[in-house]
Amino acid sequence: MLTAAEAAAHLGVKLGTLYAYVSRGWLKSYRRKVGRQALYRRADIEALRGLTAPERGVRARSLPDASSWVTVAQPTADTASTGVIVAESGVSSISEGRLAYRGYPIEELVEHAAFEEVCLLLWNGERPRPEEVAHLRENIALARLPKPVADALAAVGADTPPLLRLAVMMPALAAAEYRLPPRARLDQARMIIGALPLALSPARGERDGARAAGSAGASGMAARLLDRVIGEFAAADRAALERVLVACAEHELNASTFAARVVASTGADLYACVLAALCSLSGPIHGGACDRIESMFSDLAAGLSLEHCLDSFSAKGLLPPGFGHAIYSAGDPRAELLKRVARATAPRKGRKLYETALKVERAVWARARLRPNLDYYLTVCVRMIGFPRGMPAAIFAAGRAAGWIAHSLEQYADNRLIRPRMRYRGSPMRHWN
Repeated sequence: MLTAAEAAAHLGVKLGTLYAYVSRGWLKSYRRKVGRQALYRRADIEALRGLTAPERGVRARSLPDASSWVTVAQPTADTASTGVIVAESGVSSISEGRLAYRGYPIEELVEHAAFEEVCLLLWNGERPRPEEVAHLRENIALARLPKPVADALAAVGADTPPLLRLAVMMPALAAAEYRLPPRARLDQARMIIGALPLALSPARGERDGARAAGSAGASGMAARLLDRVIGEFAAADRAALERVLVACAEHELNASTFAARVVASTGADLYACVLAALCSLSGPIHGGACDRIESMFSDLAAGLSLEHCLDSFSAKGLLPPGFGHAIYSAGDPRAELLKRVARATAPRKGRKLYETALKVERAVWARARLRPNLDYYLTVCVRMIGFPRGMPAAIFAAGRAAGWIAHSLEQYADNRLIRPRMRYRGSPMRHWN
């Protein structure tokens, strides 16, 4: 039996490519009876080795072409917009309404895993060692923005929406690194994750250099976000935000993740991949639900009746924001997990918002038989913890960046330019003259 590192060395490929072979069914991995390390049969590796040409990761013709997942996607009906399989991946799965990251059920991860553990699990394919987690947390705690990046964020102004500040930061980070010696993509990944909280609090972080370098105890993404944006926070707030970030970290091939993979397939760096995902998330159909949910709660708090609020959505032919999901007909499991977080938080803070959220949920179910999705209870939890308006979408992006990076790394490991085709429905062939 060989370890993953030994198997990859025998094949002359990176670990990410080895894991891609496993996810595509070309290679089987085994588990030790004691411990978590995956092992591979030497005979299987030798057989696969005869089918590969290790030079620059190019595969021989006899090996199934991994790029075959880039297909001419044909929906089952002219009106279908979802459910078209266009990719294979080992990062996450959604099967019979159950979500898993690298094979681990989302329920177990939200309950037991730290966000940094989930990042490394998604990026490397296996559960990380404690020292790897500690190293990532240290990177996050000590992260500082290069001066050109801080200047770019200052230039757009403190009143710029948080999600847009994250997008502004990505090309600035890439430009700051342009003249530095090249570094590994995982180092870039750690830089991105560590820098994300620093874009979200211009008033606090840009005024206080000591805080920008990392406050005592602000170890890990959840603590860093709370420290940067809110300041003082309780351990329970950190635990709640940890659960939110884990629930947001990954969700198969949504629009922003696909955008990241397309950019990765061109060979662009991780900063460009995350920027593409952020740009996709800025669209109201994909990432704007949190803002609409906040507006709905604001209207209700201002005195608008719940029935009138829901009637207004119906009159416009719109679903209430935060309800319904194209994949989860029986309800989004992530919403139920974050509803538990909100329930646990309510005795300490945010009880009124939580009770309003329950009333809206019951009313929408009675009227339309729709269940809440991740965006709904993500927004509720983030606001209950104490983050200001506009922050739920940015918190989602901070969590989902883990998945964007994981998919980009997977694309790099076994790459071919993503160039799907379209079905033409325009005028027949004609002549200019």
